[in-house]
Amino acid sequence: MWDRAFLNRLRRELPAWVEQGWVAADGQAAILDHAAARAERQTRLVPVALAVMGVLVFGAGVITFFAANWDAMAKPLKLALLFGGMWGAYAVAARGLARQALGARVLGQALTLLGVILFGANIMLIAQIYHIDSHYPNGVLLWALGALAVAYALPVQVVAVAGLALAMLWSGMEIGDFERLLHWPFLVVWALFLVPILGRSWRIGAAAAMLALSVWCLMTFILWSYDREGEQIFLLQVYLLAAMAFLVLGAALESQPAVAALSVVVRRFALVGVLLSAHGLVYDDLYGLRRLQDPELSWGTERLASAPYPWIVATVIALALAVGLAAWQVRRHGSGRVDGFERIGLALLAALGVLMLVNLFLPAGYGAVAALYVAVNLIVFAGLVWLIVAGYRAGDRFQVNAAFAFFAFGMLALYFNHFWTLMDRSLFFMGGGALLFVGGYLLERQRRRLIGQIGAAGEEGGAP
Repeated sequence: MWDRAFLNRLRRELPAWVEQGWVAADGQAAILDHAAARAERQTRLVPVALAVMGVLVFGAGVITFFAANWDAMAKPLKLALLFGGMWGAYAVAARGLARQALGARVLGQALTLLGVILFGANIMLIAQIYHIDSHYPNGVLLWALGALAVAYALPVQVVAVAGLALAMLWSGMEIGDFERLLHWPFLVVWALFLVPILGRSWRIGAAAAMLALSVWCLMTFILWSYDREGEQIFLLQVYLLAAMAFLVLGAALESQPAVAALSVVVRRFALVGVLLSAHGLVYDDLYGLRRLQDPELSWGTERLASAPYPWIVATVIALALAVGLAAWQVRRHGSGRVDGFERIGLALLAALGVLMLVNLFLPAGYGAVAALYVAVNLIVFAGLVWLIVAGYRAGDRFQVNAAFAFFAFGMLALYFNHFWTLMDRSLFFMGGGALLFVGGYLLERQRRRLIGQIGAAGEEGGAP
């Protein structure tokens, strides 16, 4: 809708801009064609979205119909309806996708999704017909694999999104209901979905894949049984390094024409993963500092003197992946093109990696853990400042805004963690209010200034 309104406004105002000499006459048609193409892409999303919603409602109606009339139908009739409906939907979908008309292709995509929904209904209902009693998450896994096969065979992005949602549901069942805390088979299924997503450069599919991976990581972090002191920080370390690897990988995608459209999606999700993981490292509770300092809490004074072997392996692999990708990116662009500011970022990454390795074998003394905590916080906040400046240099508003937000959250977290027990309650709240007012004002003013400069630079770069 907004692109269509922008196109209409351009059509009205471009002749005056050409007359004033602000836009070259030869460029007027190219600008209008570009805006029209964007408006056309946006318009096509509306019927697709409506068709998908209609399919979901229709699929729910089909399942409800079978549930209401299940006992009244004979077994052959049940099977005929189940398989006939599914294959009929796929047959009509294939004909629609083979045509060039927009309406036919939209219908084809919607019916493909309907076929996937009916496939899941077939799995559940056949299991009920023949009283198949097994590990019930396997039914959802089979459903997800069916969606995966359809995504490989047909260029329907919404099927890949649905399949990723099913894979996430399957893993959630395994983690929550059967306590498979490190449910690594999800990563295998997730990686299989990347093949059609990357091969067809599906942006929505890439966003769904990154979201599914993020939710899986969050479920694992929340439901992990932290049997020994300090395990949370080890998991956060792995997450942080893996997110950094994805951040570098997203930047590398930009130089590959076939998948360049996915670069922004991957980089933004990875950036949020980096910021969330780094934010978790500013809390002293993860380091066990208070329990180490208080001799009366004998149950909490046993911090891990060294990490268990699996954590060491996972951290080293994630660190090697992040550093290796960063080194490959630098080498690909040429080491001579890396300026001093980028070298600072690489140095911060290296320092953080060294601290993470040290943490794997850190003794349980209060002084050593406190020094680690201070060093990690200094590097995290230096990294946030670096991300803000890097986002400004690259003209990336999202990065600037996200880094500013997490910088502010980190400062508040430190204040509430360390001053709650050190100050009188009235002084604590007055100080917190002043920090919110003054700090929020200064940060917002600086953020607006940087965003304004990015916008001005973008307008200058786009001027003829």
